[in-house]
Amino acid sequence: MVRDRDPFQSALTRRHALRLAGLTAGAASLAVSSGGLAAQAASLAQGTTGGELVVGAPQDGYRNEPNRANIGMFPLNSNVFESLVRLTPDYQVEPLLAESWEFVEPNTWRFTLRQGVTFHDGTPFTAEAVRWSMGRIAATGGGVLGVDENSTVVVDDFTVEITPTRPNRRLPQQLNHPNNSIVAPNTEPAETRVGTGPFREVEYSREDQYVVEAFDGYWGEAPGLSRITFRFIPDATTRVLALQSGEVDLIYEVPRESAGDLPSSGDFTLATSEVGAYEALYVNIHGAEPYDLGQDPAIREALAYAIDKETIVSGVWQGNAEISNTMIPPGILGPAADTITGTTFDPDRASQLLDAAGWVPGDDDVRTKDGRRLTLTMIVGFPNADIHRPMPEFVQAQLADVGIEMEIVQTPDTASYEERLTTGEGDLWAEAGSQNDGNPCFLPDLLFTTPVPDGDPESTAYGRAFAPGADFDAHIEECRSAVSTEEVQAAAAAAMKVLIDEQFVVIPLAGTFRLFGVASKVTGFEAHPSGVNQRWAGVTVTE
Repeated sequence: MVRDRDPFQSALTRRHALRLAGLTAGAASLAVSSGGLAAQAASLAQGTTGGELVVGAPQDGYRNEPNRANIGMFPLNSNVFESLVRLTPDYQVEPLLAESWEFVEPNTWRFTLRQGVTFHDGTPFTAEAVRWSMGRIAATGGGVLGVDENSTVVVDDFTVEITPTRPNRRLPQQLNHPNNSIVAPNTEPAETRVGTGPFREVEYSREDQYVVEAFDGYWGEAPGLSRITFRFIPDATTRVLALQSGEVDLIYEVPRESAGDLPSSGDFTLATSEVGAYEALYVNIHGAEPYDLGQDPAIREALAYAIDKETIVSGVWQGNAEISNTMIPPGILGPAADTITGTTFDPDRASQLLDAAGWVPGDDDVRTKDGRRLTLTMIVGFPNADIHRPMPEFVQAQLADVGIEMEIVQTPDTASYEERLTTGEGDLWAEAGSQNDGNPCFLPDLLFTTPVPDGDPESTAYGRAFAPGADFDAHIEECRSAVSTEEVQAAAAAAMKVLIDEQFVVIPLAGTFRLFGVASKVTGFEAHPSGVNQRWAGVTVTE
């Protein structure tokens, strides 16, 4: 359960395990009831409906390509658009624009669509809109869905079939991602945002604000707000000050290391989610000189043992995270999570590994081999550097203790971060990833599979730097085609074991909670563990 906690000083002292009864793994026939949406009105907190909410959001993630094509969807989900399904806070999939779905052998998913829905421009929502929207996804490589221009077939106005180009039993779980939203036919979100969500766009001002208003023709329960203004405030400290001064009513990403410093006067609460994100270091194992040191398995393993995760969580981040050996919420993996052991802090072992590999301490304690210094470059900045601070500096000091010199490069925005990733200019990447769907293979599949020609650009960029190879890819294929929950969990855990325990490509640091600062006049806000699935329709403001 996700809940608001007050005061700030006592935030996150009590954690509840994710209540995962099991994943929607896609049986031979799957039908889903849509009755849960009718209960939305009951969850609206008491307040003055029609109020306006001002949200302090991080940097404008839309300002550069490729995210301009996802304005209103990702990374900031304004609820302008909706997908066929949506993700619950406990990572289950429930109906949204699709009322039900079923698997049709050998590899087709048939969706029955909701009737009586209109887009913000008055266009009726039909199967043609799904075909158009899936075509947009196919045009960018099909992503983890594995779809092409021929994958989506209109059966009738309210029935559509989607046949991926490869076996994919995870499709319903993947469709909830806002990048897979349904857009009005013949529109392109980079230019015009026309969705079916509870809010419609009013204004997008680059690097300034994004404004939406309640859509009177919404098919579901009317939202409790008349307008939301998302103000882009990249600096975390400035966001906190804006909340304290009353300039904004709610802020994203309260700094973990300073959440307890905020006042507990009753004017604010700290809304926290369950673990849905993670902090980890990714090691470039395919880099060219001077970024080729990650190809040495001894260096990768030494890195994993040289970092004290417990101190990062308890000291650096003041307990506002929890130690994790995986890169997704462990509850999604079920019992299979225990098969991933990770590493514990052991600097002596790290030093021994480097000694055995021929890396000898120099006069300044930095190790050298054949005249080359053991100097690594960490790239920091996704989705913004504030999320990571002051972890990089702490890791820098710990690596120095075992003779590894590390330089920190902070990129100014996500685009420049991804550019360095594409070119392989770096040894370590500080990643704040997020589990954004109910598929336990979502992140491993997206980020670490071996790139294919004309594949998804994001997946290709990560794969060029981090893909561990055939053994990992085989586990991902098992995950895509597995039927039962247990089979999916086992395959996902096996894939992550390759990344974390065998190849040391990923060094997990912690599972993280999403931290929002919320003014007391705001009610009904529930922090979703998947930030891109945050919902706003149930929020109200009491003046």
